[in-house]
Amino acid sequence: MNATRLLLKPRLFYAYLPDTVGPNVLATRLKARPAHLKRAEEDKKSGRLEFGRGFLPPPSHPLYNDPALPVGAQPMAGSIMFFRMESLEEVWDRLKGDVYWTEGIWDQERTQVGEFVKLPGDEA
Repeated sequence: MNATRLLLKPRLFYAYLPDTVGPNVLATRLKARPAHLKRAEEDKKSGRLEFGRGFLPPPSHPLYNDPALPVGAQPMAGSIMFFRMESLEEVWDRLKGDVYWTEGIWDQERTQVGEFVKLPGDEA
């Protein structure tokens, strides 16, 4: 790797990761959450993860009445993550190694991953 490459900021990617639909998805998500958050924290510290959050389903969604939902907790219908990485392939590798992927929480057919457009002033 040359010195110029080391100075460039990795590219910015998004991952839209809706959860699968099924009777035990929320319970499985909650069980796997500590491992997922640990990995996300490591990625954040390394500068690979810019942003990540679970997103809410519409207010009428049955997840709000799911018995697996702890009192006071918000139901989650998926995740959105922004990564700083070298390539789209690197993002896919990261996602496929996540416990939410390997446990079948994220819907692999509906997952969308892409790169953001660079703005004037962004590194080349």
